[in-house]
Amino acid sequence: MAQVDSENSTASNVIPMRRRFLSTAAGGAALTLASPSARAAGDPVFAPIEAHRRARAAHLAAITEQGRLEEIGDRSADDIAEAACHADSDTLDELIETVPLTFAGLQAWAAYLDEIGNTESWMLEGYRAPEMVATLVVALENLAVTS
Repeated sequence: MAQVDSENSTASNVIPMRRRFLSTAAGGAALTLASPSARAAGDPVFAPIEAHRRARAAHLAAITEQGRLEEIGDRSADDIAEAACHADSDTLDELIETVPLTFAGLQAWAAYLDEIGNTESWMLEGYRAPEMVATLVVALENLAVTS
């Protein structure tokens, strides 16, 4: 499983600011995620959010199984979570690169990334941090044009 090298990460100083921003931007997004009208608006960001939720759940289940196999001495335990780890990472990258088209989509995107950041902040460090900012900038520009 790949992890961020914390010695080379410059994101640790910006995490508190990122969390404050995402928390502010995400106000009320939990209701938005459940709202059929928000999904009906056709925002492409909802599908990658759900895809990552599923991939993340599968990865966590694979990690649990890997731990169980390691405890009983199964030599294949090291490989059990690899594919799920890659799927988790790939779907997160897709989500980060998906530009929300609506304010509801932007709220859901920010809230979900905040949720990830609050549980596993390392997943949003490294190359993903600037990509999130770039996606946010494009989303805000698009929303400013439509306002």
